[in-house]
Amino acid sequence: MRPLQGRDGRELVTTPQAAYSLGMTTDAFRKWARRRGVTPAGWRPNPNRGQALALWDLADIGDKVRKQCAA
Repeated sequence: MRPLQGRDGRELVTTPQAAYSLGMTTDAFRKWARRRGVTPAGWRPNPNRGQALALWDLADIGDKVRKQCAA
């Protein structure tokens, strides 16, 4: 299976990876994303048969961070 790619060609990342990129916990990242209207770019089946894992586009996250820093 080929990894899914985001708008800038980088692989999509899981919620823990996205949270780590901003220095947040996963719960804090989900709240941050919800407040800013960032939605997962895709989904991947959970290897442990649970809820599907959200995949995030780092380009979307970067856009929101840059807008936040510019304000």
